[in-house]
Amino acid sequence: MPPTSPDLLSRILHGIASLALVAMMLVVVADVVLRFVFNTPVRGAYDVVSAALLVMVFFGIGPVIARGSEILIDLIDPALPPAGLRALRVIAAVGTLAAFLFIGWSMIEPAQNAWRYGDRSLELGMPVWTLWVVAFAGLLGILLAAARAILTALRGPAPDTARDEDAGS
Repeated sequence: MPPTSPDLLSRILHGIASLALVAMMLVVVADVVLRFVFNTPVRGAYDVVSAALLVMVFFGIGPVIARGSEILIDLIDPALPPAGLRALRVIAAVGTLAAFLFIGWSMIEPAQNAWRYGDRSLELGMPVWTLWVVAFAGLLGILLAAARAILTALRGPAPDTARDEDAGS
């Protein structure tokens, strides 16, 4: 993959998550204003906000992994040689991939049940399986970002972005 791939993946996932956040905020604001001013709430606001939250979460985790922006607590980092730090990065990246593979595996049966039994959302009556499809699409982005993190960790130590940002502020 070219060096810009993580940035492209991160930007795409971040853009989708951002649009979902904006949609969620607009629906909530419109619902509150219309309910207060005209006593007419937005029909389906609960379903739209729920779907937007799902999109925001599943498409918002990928950019964090792609950029290596996870919370980092470096208690033992100063005591380890570069090879030890590299090993920790590889272990963390493999653990991330394994955790999200497990989450994806755990999502299969409920998604199949939603398809099989024809579950529908509360207010709009949209099929719940469509939300599972969106969740799996976001999970695919997370898995791609996690695989890329493993490859990056195997290549060598990455620059410490947390320290670079702290130094700039």
